[in-house]
Amino acid sequence: MEKQGTAKCSQSASINLGSLRPIVAQQTGRYDVAKKVQRSSCIIEPGKFLSTLPTYLPPQWSDSIHPEGKIYFHRNSGLHVVTESYLYNRGTAENISAWVMEIEDRASKKGFEFTDQTELFLQLDGNNCNYYFVDHGVRTLFWLDAYDTSQLGMLPVVSSSHLKTLLEAQYWTHVENFCMHIGGIPLKTIDDLIDTLSHALLDNLTSTQSTFPFNSADCEKFRSLLISSRERINDGRTVCIVGRLWSMIMYARYETHYGEEQSRLSREISIIANEAQEIQWTKPLISVLSLRAADQYLVRLEGLFIDEFVYGNAWDAFMASCMKGWQQSSLNAAALLLLHILCFFLPVSPLLAYVSGSLACLSLLTSVLLIHRHEELDMAGAAPAHAYLDEIRSKYFGMQGAAFAYALPKAFFLYSVIAFVSQWGFIVCQHVCLPYASLCIGAVFLSLIAFQYTTSRIQLPRPSFRVRLFRSAKEESMV
Repeated sequence: MEKQGTAKCSQSASINLGSLRPIVAQQTGRYDVAKKVQRSSCIIEPGKFLSTLPTYLPPQWSDSIHPEGKIYFHRNSGLHVVTESYLYNRGTAENISAWVMEIEDRASKKGFEFTDQTELFLQLDGNNCNYYFVDHGVRTLFWLDAYDTSQLGMLPVVSSSHLKTLLEAQYWTHVENFCMHIGGIPLKTIDDLIDTLSHALLDNLTSTQSTFPFNSADCEKFRSLLISSRERINDGRTVCIVGRLWSMIMYARYETHYGEEQSRLSREISIIANEAQEIQWTKPLISVLSLRAADQYLVRLEGLFIDEFVYGNAWDAFMASCMKGWQQSSLNAAALLLLHILCFFLPVSPLLAYVSGSLACLSLLTSVLLIHRHEELDMAGAAPAHAYLDEIRSKYFGMQGAAFAYALPKAFFLYSVIAFVSQWGFIVCQHVCLPYASLCIGAVFLSLIAFQYTTSRIQLPRPSFRVRLFRSAKEESMV
């Protein structure tokens, strides 16, 4: 199918223009499916594609294909313009040209003077048009009028420099999406990115609470990729790589308040003021009911969602740990259920057997349900994890409910074990006189209390924020 040509675009006055609406680079719906296509057979003419037939675009416009496969169009004369609207369609081309003239006219009336570093993005939406400007020199987005960040769907900020960081993240998203016509990037840009990843690699290797969005393995891979791409800075695919990485890093810098008065230097530190007061009296109750099994889940869930920001690698590690724990609980519960066969041959209490068996069944059931519910979240990354954690977090109880639910398989199993082992006391009472039986049971009970006390009374020291790579001279002298 040949691309259809277009005639000269009509003047903007002859086209019904709607509203001009501001957007940001991450709100273009790039990955949405605008229309469905249908494949069909066609005739291959003799010598098809042996000669190149001309295709027609509006004057001064060219097309480029993004490495992902999406075509876009750019105008490199006068005010630079890019659009993903399909300009090989005559009506679309006329509308885009009309909107360009309209925006240039509005900008002129407002006193804007555009440079070679300025680029305009346009996106048709019916008769309306979405737009934003980028400045490649300053690395920012801007618009013709003043807007509140909430009107643009942007996150809140604490200062002008914080806003600049957020806008630069949007700028790099634009560079990633429209990378093939730029002509390359400065060598310093890719060198700065390599140096940033080098520091992040060291930070990850020497700290368990690094605020960088990538782990050490990813940092090493990205460094190697960039070093090998350093000699191809004029290639659009290299520009795309750099744009994507800088976009993610700048957004992480926004979240960590990079360069602000109060920055986040550790993942476990909250720096955002929160007026909501979480109910605390339920925490000891949940801890007791779950035999403290919920405590570790609560700590990790709260740590994963500090200031409503999620690190994808931390979430993936947490989910892997949860899955492993639930699978182990299900196996333990199944094994305990099999042990109940002994109840048919020993003089045990039927009531205790029913209670123990029921609790083991509940442990198995809750394990299966939790695994089934979280299969799609295992190795899902940051975005799905953020949506999920935001959904399960209670306004009044925080992550307490989720932690209690996560701990149910282990808690039910422990209760089942307690009920099952209690059968031993029942059997002893049947075969030994009551004073000796009481003495024996009491001794075992005291031994268990002593074991619990000696292993739990001393809190383990909290790991230091920084991993100590070298021992002090005093420690060395003691070796």
